[in-house]
Amino acid sequence: MSDIINRDRFLDNIAAKLGRPRQTTPVERPALRYTCHHDVMAGKSRDELKQILIDYTHKALGAHALVTTQAGLTETLRQVCAGYCLDETAASPTNNPSTAPSETLVSADPRLLELFDPEQLDTEEHVVHVWNTQLGYGPNIEIAERAKVGIVYAEQALAESGTMVLYSQPAQGRAISLLPEASVFVVPKSALVARLTQATAELHKKAQQGERLPSCVNFISGPSSTADIELIKVVGVHGPVYATYVIIDDL
Repeated sequence: MSDIINRDRFLDNIAAKLGRPRQTTPVERPALRYTCHHDVMAGKSRDELKQILIDYTHKALGAHALVTTQAGLTETLRQVCAGYCLDETAASPTNNPSTAPSETLVSADPRLLELFDPEQLDTEEHVVHVWNTQLGYGPNIEIAERAKVGIVYAEQALAESGTMVLYSQPAQGRAISLLPEASVFVVPKSALVARLTQATAELHKKAQQGERLPSCVNFISGPSSTADIELIKVVGVHGPVYATYVIIDDL
């Protein structure tokens, strides 16, 4: 903490305002009286959590959830991207296919690139880009704005709420899941947990171990939507219109 500017002066000032010496020893945290939030779906297996996630995603979020294997991931992603690109052509006001190829932006997270080769999705009608930190902020954002699909790697999936957990990192910019019209989340079955309780517990564990926490943690539940006005749900107001969860069953 010594690299925080004016930290000591700030804390000394607070202690002076409180009229007491500054405390320098950690304060013991009292144990929670109730821990029922840890008991929700605590006995569920990974396969049971997977089914809960799929059912909730389809019924409540208006999103898609697919199950594949590591060997079948490339073909699954090819079909998902093709489906979104065909939707784009069908929605053209002139009903004439665009001469420009559709574009997909893929996270450069090494865990994702170990699972499939993005170049295998590239065709004359479909151009695939990989997030490139060497290009700098601007060019990556421009690609994300043009892209029809963004493919990212999820740290965890929360079965209870159909939520994907994303950690911000240089190889996986936040724009990949926020700017394209469709978001595709790839998550191993081993990363499925019951609910937000387990996701925050993992972050707390990292903090206790002294690990550097991500600058931003996004909890994304399906496509962008809001029901602020008269409780009428509107999709795609401030983010992707479509979302697909791809669960890798054998990982």
